[in-house]
Amino acid sequence: MLDRLIPQEDEDASKELAKAFDRAGIELELGKQCTAVEETGSGLVVRYGDDESVEADLMLVSVGRAPLVSGIGLEEAGVAFDTRKGVGADDRRRTSVPHIYAVGDCAGYWQLAHTAFREGEVAAENACGHDAAVGEPAVPRPIYTHPEVAGVGLTEAQAREEYGDDVAVGRFPWIANARAVMQAETVGWVKSIHETRYGELLGVVIVGPHATDLIEAAVVAIDAESTVEIVADGMAPHPTLSEGIKEAGLLALGRAIHMPNRKPRAAAAAASS
Repeated sequence: MLDRLIPQEDEDASKELAKAFDRAGIELELGKQCTAVEETGSGLVVRYGDDESVEADLMLVSVGRAPLVSGIGLEEAGVAFDTRKGVGADDRRRTSVPHIYAVGDCAGYWQLAHTAFREGEVAAENACGHDAAVGEPAVPRPIYTHPEVAGVGLTEAQAREEYGDDVAVGRFPWIANARAVMQAETVGWVKSIHETRYGELLGVVIVGPHATDLIEAAVVAIDAESTVEIVADGMAPHPTLSEGIKEAGLLALGRAIHMPNRKPRAAAAAASS
């Protein structure tokens, strides 16, 4: 129903995915709502928008998910919950009943398997008498489309909303990466986003081959509060796809060695005048 694919992800990633779908012959109907589905005996007629329809063999309904927390005894146990948000739990995953813990999709936070793993570790440690907290980790956002999409930290729009003009972005295309060319997988890019006052890395977005694997390097960097210089100056093995993260950082710093560097805005304005 929204006006772009993967609307919570970086807008450039949405555009790249839409272009890839178009090349694959996938027709997109965005900003429209399904109003009815009719069985014909041999297939389906899906109605949407303003009296529009399409015939199909199958229909995949993917409209998110909600926690199932009613009728399982939470009321009797005294555990506070909301039918829409799920079980309430703090950063140690304790519920309103201190010796009962909740993790994963039923307990809000993020509905992702890898966040549930970490929440389970934290809950188990606390249940065994230790002291652990989830905190505010860098949570990777993998999307298993083709091409793959993955992000961590802030999107470019979020970074600019929070830091204004003190944001620098570098976008390194896979066509300039030797390993991607060898594999004939050159669709997409790596985007590096940092704030320019201290150079702290704010976010990384990847579209293309093995994006969901590569994003882990950016997760570690953001969790460690790394600067973009640390990422850009680190040695990446060649030829590998992992070079893309380093190269995006170099582009953001204006120090690219495998791509032409953009002229600073002020210098470009002076040149044109």
